[in-house]
Order: sequence, then structure tokens, then C-alpha cells
Amino acid sequence: MVDQNKTDEDYDASKIQVLEGLEAVRRRPGMYIGSTDQRGLHHLVYEIADNGVDEAMAGYCDHVWINMRADSSVRIVDNGRGIPVDTHATTGRSALETIMTTLHAGGKFGGGAYKISGGLHGVGASVVNALAESMRVEVARDGMAYHQDYARGIPIPPGELIEDGPIGPDAELQQGTAVTFLADPEIFGIVNYDHDTLLQRFREMAYLNKGIWITFSSEARPDQDKTFYFEGGIASFVRQLNHNREPLQDEPFYMEAQTDDVMVEVALQYNGGFYENTLAFANCINTVDGGTHVVGFRAGLTRAINNYAKKSKLIREDQANFSGDDVREGLTSIISVRLEDPQFEGQTKGKLGNAEVRNAVESSLVQHLEFYLEEHPNEARRIIDKCFTSSRAREAARKARDLVIRKNAMDGGSLPGKLADCSEKDPALSELFVVEGESAGGSAKMGRDRRTQAILPLRGKILNVEKARPDRMLAHEEIRALITAIGAGLGEDFNLPKLRYHKVVIMTDADVDGAHIRTLLLTFFFRNMRELIDAGHLYVAQPPLYRTARGRTVEYKYAEADKDIWLAHQLYGRVAVTSDDQKVKMEGPKISAFLELLKEFQTWSAPLSNLGLPPELVGPLFQGAAKGRYRLAFGGPESLKAVTEWFTEQGFECTPKQNIKEGRFNLEFPGYGTVNVKAVLESASAHRANMLFPQLSEWVNGHKFAIKRRDSQVAADLPWFELASALERHADRSGVNLQRYKGLGEMNPDQLWETTMDPTKRTLLQVHAQDPVSADEVFTTLMGDLVQPRKEFIQAHARQVKNLDI
Repeated sequence: MVDQNKTDEDYDASKIQVLEGLEAVRRRPGMYIGSTDQRGLHHLVYEIADNGVDEAMAGYCDHVWINMRADSSVRIVDNGRGIPVDTHATTGRSALETIMTTLHAGGKFGGGAYKISGGLHGVGASVVNALAESMRVEVARDGMAYHQDYARGIPIPPGELIEDGPIGPDAELQQGTAVTFLADPEIFGIVNYDHDTLLQRFREMAYLNKGIWITFSSEARPDQDKTFYFEGGIASFVRQLNHNREPLQDEPFYMEAQTDDVMVEVALQYNGGFYENTLAFANCINTVDGGTHVVGFRAGLTRAINNYAKKSKLIREDQANFSGDDVREGLTSIISVRLEDPQFEGQTKGKLGNAEVRNAVESSLVQHLEFYLEEHPNEARRIIDKCFTSSRAREAARKARDLVIRKNAMDGGSLPGKLADCSEKDPALSELFVVEGESAGGSAKMGRDRRTQAILPLRGKILNVEKARPDRMLAHEEIRALITAIGAGLGEDFNLPKLRYHKVVIMTDADVDGAHIRTLLLTFFFRNMRELIDAGHLYVAQPPLYRTARGRTVEYKYAEADKDIWLAHQLYGRVAVTSDDQKVKMEGPKISAFLELLKEFQTWSAPLSNLGLPPELVGPLFQGAAKGRYRLAFGGPESLKAVTEWFTEQGFECTPKQNIKEGRFNLEFPGYGTVNVKAVLESASAHRANMLFPQLSEWVNGHKFAIKRRDSQVAADLPWFELASALERHADRSGVNLQRYKGLGEMNPDQLWETTMDPTKRTLLQVHAQDPVSADEVFTTLMGDLVQPRKEFIQAHARQVKNLDI
């Protein structure tokens, strides 16, 4: 209601703000880069790197370098033409400064400099400049070098472009542009890039631009340095996406065509799976929301396969054509279009809108795919058989799906009997907890807020939909109940406005079975309700792992690290460790952290005792390697001599016992025994222990240690390798109670509410598919039919597993 007493006497021209230059970008950065979280940070890198790729698409560049520096700055270099440096007629400033400080200024509007580009709105470089604490742009052009520095979009005094003179033969940049920028912490908070996400983007760029080299390097993570180059382009991309699947074609279908000023590339390959994986790009921009090129591709694919099946009499005259769903089951495909004037939705370019692109893609695909099918009759037959099987299964599933979809409250149908619904009818205020097991479901029903929280308990483990056809999936009782409760359908028929709950929360036990059930549910949602994830409606509850208590004080711990800190305070809060030279002192959590490291080190170094190396010699052995006296790889008599000299310098009497004929290179230590030097230095255990050694070096330097408890000394003259057992003996365990929760059903309803369901206290993890390609690969590897990729994944990551319940 309008307040009649209010006046407009204070609302005049002085209240109207005009934001000059790049000030609008800094005031509302989300309008230009989507967000100011990590995705926005990545967008800065993409905007500058895309400029180099645009040079490649124009035919002037073949290499782009991206370097992530240790100080969180980013340096991006291309060997293209170099940004022009002559004076711009309109602004009176250099073209470089005009581009870097003016919105909607660039070489991508008139069509002369760039016929095809990913950058469209001319705001990329200037937006990055505005949101950077500092930026330097270097240009090498026509034999001369130039640079200009900026701070938050404003040229740094003296302000103008600096000419550095002729380019020398040893200069890093002979021709092209280098941009170095540091994202502004005032805008982004902590500047933290996800290297895996960046690598995935640049891998895609290399696939989409065959013949271009893209080099990614990181000063902080040199193990992630990569150079991408794919001669096969998007056909290689499809092979990579299908590498953990069983393809129906020996090689992917690939076509390239120029139609009505639109260049179209398509690569596709069928596999034995049940889901479609299609990625679409326009001018190398990943159009995650699709667009006219995707519509044209789907229409062309369906038409081409039906035309071939009819012409080859594989479909009888009285049979219906294959539907779009039929021909896309088990399809992996890449669509890439390039055009002069792409019309995207928004600066983040999620959807292509050019109407002419649909016809260009559809007509060219029909022509080339029909020819391919005629030239490859065996592979064509496998594809048609796949479509037939899909059609029959889909027809069987359609009846089940229609029955399930009709059963939702929006249409006045009945909800699953096991669903304990909430009284709130506004989906935006409603939550659905998908709970593992009847016992946990009972606790959740009693402990919930009945107004806003609905509970759906699931019995046992749901079907692995990665290996099941739609008809079998829809025959599964628990999955039908889940679809009906959510109320928005599934697959192509998923209708987000019909969603009955805006928070769908997976709540499973904190054990191996719970993790498996959570993975099965995530597989179902990713494959059949992807829009639920993309819209941010899927969550994972975080029940506590531990209930901790001492006396009457009870606390819940949700992470191993939190539990460890609490336990360290209880056990070692009144314990202190000091070295005999007083340089090393520690108490409480530091003792716990030391023990964890020490136990891991001793786990890896313990096998060395079987090779004759006693604990007293472990520290000196790794100290010698750390000081470069020898390598942890045996090099014959030279290694034996180096090890002997080192131990002698450290005060250990030892004698080499070499027998080259028998392959023995031993060291005899009076009082300690004989050490098989060759076996020790070549062992995997020694190499792993040596990686941990730098963190323990201050402890294994020959000092003795003392332990005090409540200011009374309880142990003295302890060597480092006896500290762990001594600290365990002197820990204060009185009254400490630690309970590991494995099942939600172990909690009382009030405990479950307090720890996991109360909106004022709980922690929910929102599920995102930030990198759909990697997500697809993970689900295929872990949940698919092929055993070998899963075995390799387990072997590669086995040592990263913690808290395994077996």
C-alpha cells in the first residue's frame, strides 16, 4: 500500500547517478562476468585467453600460453598480430588503451579484423582490466615492443602507452600480445583458481581448434603443466569422451561444411550406453544451454537416420519412424559452429539464438550423415539396431513414465504412501529429504519441521541407472516413488515449474553403504533430472561423523579434522614435548598433528627394518639424501661409497661389504647389524618415506626429547622414533567419550533435527555440475559396464581413501 504521507521533495536530479567509464563494471561485476565467486574468476582468464584463440580462428596465431603465477596473478600470451598501438581517431588515445579502458570497443564489430570470434560484446578485455588490482599489457608488433600498466582499469602514471624500442632476438615476445593481471581481492575476496576447471576449458579449446597449441603452466602446481594439441579436432574429442564406453563405430563420424556464411563441424559416435552426451559450441564458446545449432543437429540426425532406414528398407512402410529420443540413446556428439555475427543470450553466452544456424546445421548434417551411413553399411546397421532396441524399450517405458508422471499432486493424483509430506504448498519454502532406510526415515519424520520438510525414506539401494534402460528404471518401485514425489517428470519431459520442493536433499548414512546409495542417487539425478542440478535445487545433507563428550559437555563433529583437533585438546592439552636443545616445543593440537605425520612416516619406513635398517639409522639415511650426498636410487659402488662416507661423518662406525658377483652391497654397523644398502635405496617404501621426511627433519636430527604432564616430567632422553608410543602412554583419556556415527538411525529424532535438519544450524552441500564433461566421465567410469576403467580408477586413488569401513 502506498504511504500517502510520503513526499517526493528529496527525489531530484541529484539522486540520479551516472557511472563513468569502467566504474559500472566494478559496481556491478556480476552483470559482466556472471558472479564474483570462483566462476567469475575463471571468466576473467577465459576472456583474455579467448582473444588469443580469436587470433587463431582468424589465421594469425597458432600458440597461446597461460601461466598461473605463485602470487595469484595470471599471464596470458599469444603469438598473434599484437593489439594495434596507433592512435584511435575517436578517442585520441592509443588503440590499446581504448580497448583496455572502454566498454564496447574492439575489433569484433565491423567484421574487418575478425570475421569469426568468441568475443562479441567488446567488453572482455576492459572488464578484466576494471576488475584487476593490477594489469600490464605488452605488445610486440612490427618489430617494436610496447607496454602499458593499469590499476583497477585506470592507466598508471605516466599513463600513456610506453614504447620499449626494437625487439631483440632473445625477447620472450617476438610478435603478439601478453596480458598479466591480478584479480582484485576487493571484488573477489580470496583469489583462488581451480586448475582442474581451467585445464578442462583449455583442453576443449584445443579440441575445437585443430592445429592450435595451448600451453598451461602453474608455478604453484608444476605437476599440472600441460600442452594441448589435437590434430583430429572434435573427432578426437568424441573419442576421448567415449574412451570408457563400448563404441558401436570404429571411428567417429566427422563432417565439416560451409553453408550460408555458417561453418559447421559435427563429430558423433554411438556407444552401448543409454544416455546422450552432446556438447555444443558457437565460435568456441560452450553453449551450455543449447540453442539453434542444437535444434538443427537433433532434427538433422533424426531425419538422416530415418531416411537411410527407409531407403535401405530397414523400416517397413507400415512402421513408424524413429523418434528423436530413439536416435539419441547412447550418442556422444560434438557440434561446433562458426559465424560472423553470433547472437548469444547475455555476456556469459549460454545459448545461441541465430535462426539461420538451424537450417545450416540440419541440411549439412543430413547430407553428410546419409552419405556416411551408405558408405559404412556395417556400422549403419549397428546404429539402426541400437535405435530399434531403444524404440522398443522406450515404448515400454512410455506407459510406465506416463503413469508415474500423472501421479503427482499438481495433477490431483496420489503421492507415494511412504512419503511424509509437509503442509507448506509453496515449493520455494518446501524441502524433500530423501532418506536412506526406514529406521532413519522414522527418526527424520519425528524430528522434522512438519510445515516445510517432507520425508521420503528409500528401502535399500536404488537401481544403478547407468546400466539400466528406461523401462527397467521406471519399473523400479523406489525410483517411481522418487519421481512422483518430486513431481516434475524426468528426462526430456522434465518440467522445472512443476517441481514440488525447491530443496531436494539426499540424506544418507556416513558409511560405505551410505556413500554408495548417495552415488546411485546422484547418478539418477545427473542422467534423468539434470535441470534440477543446474537450477541449484539438489543438496546433500551433512550429518555429524562423531558425537564427542567429556563430562557433561557434548559436541558434534562433522569432519575428521575437527574431531582430531578436539581429541588432541583432550588427550594432549596438558602434555608438552621439548627437545634437549629447547628449539623444539609443542603442545595440544601440534602434538596430534606431529603424531599423525610420524605414524604415516613410520608406516612407510617400517618395511626398511626388514632390509636390515634399524630405526636409529632411518633419520640419518634420509638426511643424507636431503643434503644431496646420494640419491634414493642405487648406482652401484659409487652409491655405496657415498652412503658409507655420509654415515661415517655422522659418527656411525660402518664397513662396506660389497659382493658385485652376488649383487650384494651391504654396510655393516657394529651394534646395529648389516644393512642391505641396495635393497633399501631401491625400495618404494624409502622413496615414499623420503617425500615425508622434510616435514620431520627437525625431529630426526639426533636430538633427545622429554615429555611433561601438568608440569611434571614423565619421560626423558627419548629418541624421535620412540615418541609416538611414549605419547600414547601419557595421553589423558579420563572421561573422553568418542562415538562414531555410521547410521542416521543411531540418532534420536531430536539429535537428527539439531545436527542435520535444523535450517539454523545444519550444513547442506549444494550439488553442481560445474564441469559436465568430467562429471560424465566419472559416472561412466564408476557406474558403467566396463570393469577395467573402474579397476584402474580404484588403483590410482586407493591411497587417498580415508576412514574406510570394512
